[in-house]
Amino acid sequence: MSLPQEKDIRIPLLTVIAEAGGELRMRDAIAAVEKHFPELTAEDKLLERASGGLAWPNRIQWVRQYLVSKGFLYREPRGVWRITPEGRVHLESSGKNEPPHPQLPFDGPRLHRELQEKLSQTASLLGYHAAMEYPESPYRYDIVWKEFPGAARPVAVFEVQDKGNLIEALAKLQHARDAWGSRLFLVITGEKDQKKAQQLTGTYLSGTFHRLAPFLTVLTPAQVESLFSDLERHADLLRRLMQE
Repeated sequence: MSLPQEKDIRIPLLTVIAEAGGELRMRDAIAAVEKHFPELTAEDKLLERASGGLAWPNRIQWVRQYLVSKGFLYREPRGVWRITPEGRVHLESSGKNEPPHPQLPFDGPRLHRELQEKLSQTASLLGYHAAMEYPESPYRYDIVWKEFPGAARPVAVFEVQDKGNLIEALAKLQHARDAWGSRLFLVITGEKDQKKAQQLTGTYLSGTFHRLAPFLTVLTPAQVESLFSDLERHADLLRRLMQE
């Protein structure tokens, strides 16, 4: 069989840590998670990654990284995986049955943050370094992608438009294009249909911000979620493709 996908390991990993009293050493956590996947064979567990090392423990460690980024596990101490109060709440609310592709809620600040996190995780899957709330006077950008942490300029800049001023969002993106020559992305949360989202910006892109038109991609939250989910399903393959 193929190894379980990372999204299917999240709740089992939180579960075994919670059931162990709130913390487990890495080796014990990996062994406990295996019991949630009885279909795993001995051969599956011994599959090796192209770069060396076993694929199965590596996949669980990537899940742990994701749960840390969500605030569900503590980052420290080294070698010990500990669940946070937020992780317990998430585990309880999930009913130990996290849906494979949860729909993002359209509820303002929470959605804004979740979209930032999804874009940050997408950057990681594609081999980029992401930075949220990135300052560049006189603006602060929702999220930028760089080729590496110390890169002088972002290769992509994202603005998530909730109930704020659309003109201001476009002005920020215009500044990013002028300053860095970055690829530009505007996520409009109030629209589920891309055509409607594009119509909202059409007037401005043919007028005041006409210089942005060739470089700007308008997205909906559903597209951001779909992109992340598709890439996550092939996360292990992507890492192999991007290995030097």
